[in-house]
Amino acid sequence: MPITQQAVERLLEKLRLTTPVIAVYDAEPGPAFEPMVRSAGGACCFAYYHKWVNGETLVIQRDDRGTFGKPAYGCMGLQSALGFRRSYAPWMANFLTDGNGAPMGEGLKATPALAQEFIDRAKPMDPAGDYMLMGPLKLSEWPSVRSVTLFADPDRLSALMTLASYYSSSPQEILAPFSSGCGLMWRELINLGGGHALIGCTDIAMRRYIPRELLALCVTPDRFEQMVQFPDNSFLDKEWWNALLESRQREDQKTRSAVD
Repeated sequence: MPITQQAVERLLEKLRLTTPVIAVYDAEPGPAFEPMVRSAGGACCFAYYHKWVNGETLVIQRDDRGTFGKPAYGCMGLQSALGFRRSYAPWMANFLTDGNGAPMGEGLKATPALAQEFIDRAKPMDPAGDYMLMGPLKLSEWPSVRSVTLFADPDRLSALMTLASYYSSSPQEILAPFSSGCGLMWRELINLGGGHALIGCTDIAMRRYIPRELLALCVTPDRFEQMVQFPDNSFLDKEWWNALLESRQREDQKTRSAVD
């Protein structure tokens, strides 16, 4: 059954979710994606989060000219995560760890050998052309959607995780892999078999760009289609789910009253 705007809005209403639903598109920029903003310099794609909130689509162009120190169309990590760069610099394992022979050391893995194993597992994606887009979900462009990311606080993230595994008996439908924020939005979805939903926004380097209370759930288009088709007797229509949201609303009202 084709996904509909009504089905998406029904899900957002049940979740009381007001954060943006962001899609990664394997498509050329065009009128359907307006308004658009182009990734420039070394900016992290999540630096455009508030542009997404305002309905803008981020255009990332293949960067064949830029270097790590002087990228043209977004950071080199983003270029790699989207498949525009097919290999990593020889010092990347040290960049992730101790910084020896690298521009800097991020201290994210215990040893360069472990970092190199991670790099070797990160199989590159294969975009169709010289552009990838990230922005608000547009169902008119559904054939070019490669992933859907929903930003949520812990309560709603819990609901999204429950919904993502609603049609499965497996306790491991949801994974929280180590990766960059942009890597979790497409590459890791595919590299891990395409059969899991991923908890996103766990890359500490990108978290400063989004509200502190948010994480994300990243899913394939097929799983998102399944998620929006939840039946009326699911947990989203049960009293205890609404009781949770209402209790949070009362807490927020008390906090605002105390401040006033």
